[in-house]
Amino acid sequence: MITVTGATGFLGAHLLAGLLRRDDRPVSALVRDDPGAARERLLRAVRSTGARWEAADFHRRVTPVRIELAAPRLGLSAEDHRALARRTRELWHCAADTSPMGPVAALHRTNVAGTEHVLRLLDAGERSARLFHISTAFVAGERREGTVFEGTLEEGRYGFATSYEESKFRAEALVRGWARDRGRPVVVMRPGVLVTDRPAEPGEPRHWLAVQAARAGVLGRQDPSHVLRAAGLSPEDISLPYTARLPGRPDAVVNLLQVDWAAAAMLRCADACLPGRSRPASGPYGQGGLVATYHLTHPHDYPVQELLRIALEPCDWLDFALDPDLAPEEVRPLERFLMRLAAGLTPYWWARRRYDRARLDAATTGLEPPAELSAQYLRSGMAAPSPLSCSSAGAVPAGATRKGAVTAHVRTRV
Repeated sequence: MITVTGATGFLGAHLLAGLLRRDDRPVSALVRDDPGAARERLLRAVRSTGARWEAADFHRRVTPVRIELAAPRLGLSAEDHRALARRTRELWHCAADTSPMGPVAALHRTNVAGTEHVLRLLDAGERSARLFHISTAFVAGERREGTVFEGTLEEGRYGFATSYEESKFRAEALVRGWARDRGRPVVVMRPGVLVTDRPAEPGEPRHWLAVQAARAGVLGRQDPSHVLRAAGLSPEDISLPYTARLPGRPDAVVNLLQVDWAAAAMLRCADACLPGRSRPASGPYGQGGLVATYHLTHPHDYPVQELLRIALEPCDWLDFALDPDLAPEEVRPLERFLMRLAAGLTPYWWARRRYDRARLDAATTGLEPPAELSAQYLRSGMAAPSPLSCSSAGAVPAGATRKGAVTAHVRTRV
C-alpha cells in the first residue's frame, strides 16, 4: 500500500493523481477530517488537477484514515498504528503548514513534530518501506546569492528569513538523521514556489498564486484616496498613480515551477531511486549515501519585480519601485502595510540565489522540460474563481475578504 499525508493540499492532490495513474496499488490518505467528509474532499482535490476519476473507482482505490499529525502514534490506537505501518510500502510525506509568518509553536507542531511521528510510523513497519519526504528549496534559509546545491543543508552560516523556513529545515534534518541512524535510504524533494494557471475554485486546494491574488484584492477593493489618507498622506500630496518605495533589489528573482510538472518529475525521481537502478557511486545517493535530494525548480528564475507588477494589476492606482537603498526609517505607513500584506515574502525581494538541479536533470531525462512561465499564465492563476461555482449568493471565495476590509490573514497548507 502507498500512504500519503497532505493529499488534500495543492501539491498532495497532484501527487495523489500521479500515484493513482502510475500503478494500481491501493492508497491510504492520512487526513484530519472525518473519513466520510474526507472522501469527498480527496476526490474534489484530485479532480481539481484536471484528473477525471469516477467516484466509485476513486473510492475503491483511496481510503482516508483520520489522524492527528502532531500526536503520538498519529492519534491512532496502538493496533491501528501497527496495521497501517505493516501495510505501508511507500510513504509520501507532503503535509505541512506553509504559513510564512505563522506562530513558531504551530509550525513546529505540524512540520517538525508531525515529521517525527511519520518516522515513528515507518519504524513500526517493514524496513523495506520507502520514504519520500517533501521539503522545500527554502531550507536554504536567508542566503541571498550564489548557488544552492542539492543535498546541502546549512544553518549557521545564513540563518532563516521566516519561521516556516526554520521549521522545514528542522524537519529535513530529522529525516536525514533518521536515515543515518536506521541505515535506511530516503528521497528528499525540495520544490520551489509551485504554481498553476488554474484559478482556485471554492472547496479546492488553495495555491500560491491564489493567495497572492487574495492579498492584492484587499487593496483592489478599497477607495484609493481613503487608503492614501489612512496612510498619513494629506489630500494635496495625493496624486495617482501613487508610487510606493519598497525595500528590495530591482533584479531580485524567485523560482516558480508549474505544479503538474513538479508532480511528474517527483515520480521520475522516485523511480530513479529504486534499488539496483543505478550504481552507488554515480546514482542519486552518491558514494555510500542514504539520502537522495532533488531540487524541484524551474531552470529559469522569474523576476520579482515583474511578479509584483502582475499581482498589483487590480490596483491600477498603485505603482511601486524596489529600492535597495531605502532605509527602515524612510518606509512610510502605506509601504509598511504593503509589506505586512506580503506576509513573509519580503526577504525574497532581495534574493539572487540559484538552485543546482543536476540530479533532477539526470532523473528526468526524457521528460519534456517545464515551459517558460508567461505573464498570462500567472494572471490566469490569479484570476478570481467563476461566480457560478459559488454555492450561494453572497458567498466569499476561499481566501477573499469582504469589501471594506483592510487586512487579510491567509494561511495555506501544501
